Amino acid sequence: MTATPPEVYARILGDMRVVWGDVADFMLKKRVTDVHADASRLTKADLGRIVQLLREKTLPPMLGPEGAARKATQYMNWVKELA
Repeated sequence: MTATPPEVYARILGDMRVVWGDVADFMLKKRVTDVHADASRLTKADLGRIVQLLREKTLPPMLGPEGAARKATQYMNWVKELA
């Protein structure tokens, strides 16, 4: 069964909330804005660009470069589930 973009977005948000709590909502919304996407109409390409920004800018300060790479890989695997 393949996931939908909203499901993948929700998975990423849920995972981020484990580390950052409610601040994760704002962090992820910032990345959606950065890629000029609409959170209600995300595409696979949008999610891929969002994950890339998370890996480059959002995740390293808290998880370090290696942790950021691992999380981004996990998130990209979820994005790859999209049809």
